[in-house]
Formats: sequence, structure tokens, C-alpha cells
Amino acid sequence: MSSNRIETVVSDIVDSVRHVLMRHDVTFDEYRAGVMYLVETAKAGEIPLLVDVFFNSTISDIENAVFGGTEGTIEGPYYLPDAPIIPNGGEVLTYEDDRNVPMIVRGTVRDLEGKPIAGAVVDIWHSTPDGYYGGIHNDIPADFYRGKVLTDAEGQYLVRSTLPVAYKIPDQGPTGALLVKMGRHSWRPAHVHFKVRADGFHTLTTQSYFEGGEYVDDDCCTGVRNSQIKGDVREDGAKVIENDFQLAPAAAARRAA
Repeated sequence: MSSNRIETVVSDIVDSVRHVLMRHDVTFDEYRAGVMYLVETAKAGEIPLLVDVFFNSTISDIENAVFGGTEGTIEGPYYLPDAPIIPNGGEVLTYEDDRNVPMIVRGTVRDLEGKPIAGAVVDIWHSTPDGYYGGIHNDIPADFYRGKVLTDAEGQYLVRSTLPVAYKIPDQGPTGALLVKMGRHSWRPAHVHFKVRADGFHTLTTQSYFEGGEYVDDDCCTGVRNSQIKGDVREDGAKVIENDFQLAPAAAARRAA
């Protein structure tokens, strides 16, 4: 980001905040309380969490408008870049006693012209049956409930796992306290994360949600988009998520076109 762009964006943010403060006649005591809230949030290590709850979905909407392709949404805090490679058609590692509904995640990765993209990396991660994430919570191994699969010559991929569940974001610290004061909750609907990459294309970060699932219409992070909600499709008792991703050209490729 150039220095001129930094000045422009920061100045607009400051002007917008000043406008809100003036419009609501914010007092000095309220202002100081807000400053101290940010201090406590920083001490708790929750600045990334706080910012993502309120603004990550906005950045996703901006990228959707700029790039096109499949609609993206928030990444969330539980992505790990070194997930294991899973054979196309294989299974992610799950608890040995995981008896949740089996899940099939499949589809095709294409460019904006509909041509399949071979060798694209489809990075998939989701919660355990108790709402945690491998490599993040409770000493769960980092290769559980996450993995990468490469598309075949036709751009197709398939992975097997079990259904994720709805869960709360960390809510025992300042971020959760703020949501309570706002009259909001800290629940996210059950979802599967995707990060799709291929050389020469803009990386797609998105999620899939389940029609009729709890909090789909009231996500605490406002990350759900209608195009990402999947109907109840079953095959041999397994829930099926079908995602045909379309990748947009990378920014450099777009500029050169």
C-alpha cells in the first residue's frame, strides 16, 4: 500500500469515527472507557478477533466485487497453512469415536470461462464434533479435521469427513463482553472452510453452511451469504456438500490483460 493510499484510507477512517462520535454526543468518560476497552482487548490478545468479528466480512465483500468468481467470505482464526495432503477421494483424519453424520465434500474448480483447473489446491478445514479445531484447541493434533486435496485433470475433487457443528467464538474476554453489551451472541453456524489456490489465480477463501442450521440467519460474524448455504443432499446416509468453485485471475494477471 503506497504512502498516499495509507494517508487517504486512514484519514477517511478517522473522519468517519469523528462523525460518529459527534453524532452521538459521546462524552469524555465514554471516550476514555472506549480507550481502556481497547487497552484491555490488546492485553487479552484479542485485537485480531475483535477486528475480524466486525470487519472481515466487509473485506470479503470488497474482494468479491473486485475479483468476481465464486463468492468468498471470512477466513476465521483457525486456518493453518500446513495441513496434510489428502488423496483425491480420501478422508480427513477424525476422532476414532467420531459418530457424527458422514460428509462428502466434492466439486470442480474452474476458471471464469468454465475451463477446469487441474492441480488446484483445495484446502478444507472444519470443527470437531465438539466445536473445536485441530492444532488450535485441547491438544487436538493439527492434522485432524483439516487437509488439502489436489484437483484431477478434470478439475474435480472429493474429500470425506464428518459434519461440523455450531460453536461459540472465544467469548470469555473483551470481545465476548462487548457482544453481550450490544445484545448479541457469540455463536457461529456449523460450516466448512475452503481456501482454493491455483497458479495465476486469485486465492478464494470461502465457507459452506447448512440450510436450516442454527445461527445461519444470525451469525455473530455476519459471514453467511445466501450462495454459500447448502441444501439437505444425502447419499447413502452421508451429507453432501457440492461446491463448483470459479477462480478469478490474480491481480497481476488482471492488470496485464
